[in-house]
Amino acid sequence: MLRMFAVGAIIIAAAYVYLPVQESGAKIDPVTSASIGKPDDREFTVSNMENGAVCIVTRGKALSARSREVQAGGDCEQVWPGLARARNWTDNGDGTVALTNDGGEAILTLGFGDGVEYESLEPENAVVALNGIG
Repeated sequence: MLRMFAVGAIIIAAAYVYLPVQESGAKIDPVTSASIGKPDDREFTVSNMENGAVCIVTRGKALSARSREVQAGGDCEQVWPGLARARNWTDNGDGTVALTNDGGEAILTLGFGDGVEYESLEPENAVVALNGIG
């Protein structure tokens, strides 16, 4: 019995000596993952309430005091014609937002929604809703 106790004590002492020493301060992982969004980015699901098509639009970095970069996937063309070419998210200062293309032409004008974050106001025949992800 004494021999088993001595062997156990030796194993525990050896394990303690060989365990890596823990540093007191937490280290930041230097690896950047593409799955981690930038702090200014915000994703929205865009849904066409008539045809059921859905895509994701990312509102990115600020371009000016009222305008932000927008990235829309090619599948957004099925949600609304021209939406895949949206490049700017402009806050009009009156509670509305315009999604515009590179030429500054409005694709959709949105307002705060009823039950959704944003809903389409113009063009008049658009039945599109945006909801933030996360």
